[in-house]
Amino acid sequence: MKALIKASIILAVLHLLLVMGFIGWFVGTGHLDDRRMAELGAMVRETSQARNSREAAEQAVIDAELAATEAAENPPIPLTSDDRITRKLVASEADQQIIQRRRRELQDLQRTLQIERAQLDDERGEFLASKDVFEAARERVRQTEGAEQFQAALDTIATMKPDQAHSLLSETLMQGPNGYEIVIAYLDNLDGRKRAAILGKFEEADPVLAANLLELLRTRGVGATAAGP
Repeated sequence: MKALIKASIILAVLHLLLVMGFIGWFVGTGHLDDRRMAELGAMVRETSQARNSREAAEQAVIDAELAATEAAENPPIPLTSDDRITRKLVASEADQQIIQRRRRELQDLQRTLQIERAQLDDERGEFLASKDVFEAARERVRQTEGAEQFQAALDTIATMKPDQAHSLLSETLMQGPNGYEIVIAYLDNLDGRKRAAILGKFEEADPVLAANLLELLRTRGVGATAAGP
């Protein structure tokens, strides 16, 4: 243990002598003097924040000196009255172009709105026309279903066989523009099984016609389905 302590002391003394030898060499060769010692001391004592502030201040001074030198070497050329007028004209022309561009954009927007409004008016007109046609058809159906003649014919159809009822209703479809409304009114007021049997006969004879009748019944709220006899 004592030998280890002695070795450590000897090693520390050797390092100290080595450092002092380097310092002596720097001083003897003129590489280290009082000024540089002071600078080294200042660098060691200076914090990083203080160093950054100092460097920023020094850079600001350099930038100011460069700007002043450039301004002295390139003084601004005074504008003549013609130059000032030209600049104003150029600026005015640019402003006019901006105004014209915005005016065109506004006109385009107005045209787009007018087109969309016209389309909405057309669609509204078509909807109202379709609504009027539908209301008129529904009123005719109400009048037809409420007539005694309609009820008597409905009772007769209800007692017929499906193929006989199919033949009668097929003839009714050919009786003018209201034929479909009358047939749909009959089918709508029939018993569900009877209606399905008659629609099955329509499907056998003409599937397209049967599909049209089913769609018309669906729009009246009847969930009819075609079925065979």
